[in-house]
Amino acid sequence: MHKEEGAKRPLLYFYLLMCNLRHKTENKGSREEYCYKAVKSGKYIELYIYKDKNFKRKTKETNDLMKIINDWDITENEKKDKKEEEMKDVVEEFAPVQKLDNNLRRTQKRLRRVINSNLGQYEEQDKFLTLTCPKLKSREKACRMFKSFIKNLRYNYGNEIQYIAVMEIQNGDRLEDPSKATKDIHFHVLLFNCPYIPQKVLQDKVWKHGIVDIRKIQDYTDISGYLVNYLSKDDTLCVKGKKSYFPSKKLKKPTEEISMNEDLIFKFLSDTRNEVQFSTEYFVERVGNISYMKLIQKDDDESEISIIS
Repeated sequence: MHKEEGAKRPLLYFYLLMCNLRHKTENKGSREEYCYKAVKSGKYIELYIYKDKNFKRKTKETNDLMKIINDWDITENEKKDKKEEEMKDVVEEFAPVQKLDNNLRRTQKRLRRVINSNLGQYEEQDKFLTLTCPKLKSREKACRMFKSFIKNLRYNYGNEIQYIAVMEIQNGDRLEDPSKATKDIHFHVLLFNCPYIPQKVLQDKVWKHGIVDIRKIQDYTDISGYLVNYLSKDDTLCVKGKKSYFPSKKLKKPTEEISMNEDLIFKFLSDTRNEVQFSTEYFVERVGNISYMKLIQKDDDESEISIIS
């Protein structure tokens, strides 16, 4: 019986492969070309004008067949070889300092956009939370503890609570006396749609591992920059294939528009609610010259006042 099943496997593999090739052929032309791009994150809008080169982007499509094929019947030796290759990639990934810096900058940009997309978007006032635990050195243990904390928080206070968390190691950079650094891992968290919870309850009954500090956000000036600064290049926290920040799944996402027509840029610049906050031009190798503008969208009341004045 097992021999017959083994004989059928190559045929099924070949069938899935042919189906995937046909699927790719049918969707080969599904690419969008652009030289203008707009990214909207909450009240912030970023405009890009690529002057020297047009880009093509694949339209989103599911490719479940390829995933089935890649995961199909891997022997123990293949698993071992695959693991060794992955470990080699980890070493190569984190060896060059320049590559680390580039990865960090991309992560900071993504995180900043996600934060801006969610600030002030919920019924409950946004909150800033810090979770500490003495002698916490392991990334894996810290992740398990945070996952348990979120589970307890939502069980007791509602599944609609959303969050963005960043891990940091206390290395003394922000202490007056760096020699007092504990090297412990702790969490900085933005909570969205979270009701009022007494600090003592949060500390003793929900977190249970150490000191908790929670505060309502009163001043929204560069909250994203404040949290982004906690992202670290520390080897303990930077692991290939693992995120350096933890967003909940139902957060609001930044939106992106692309076009070959400059009307996309004029659409945002002509809106009276939008004000240019920053603009610059720069050069990127293999991309060319880029014009960049960052706009901030005022509330309707604010824009009306500025027009009257």
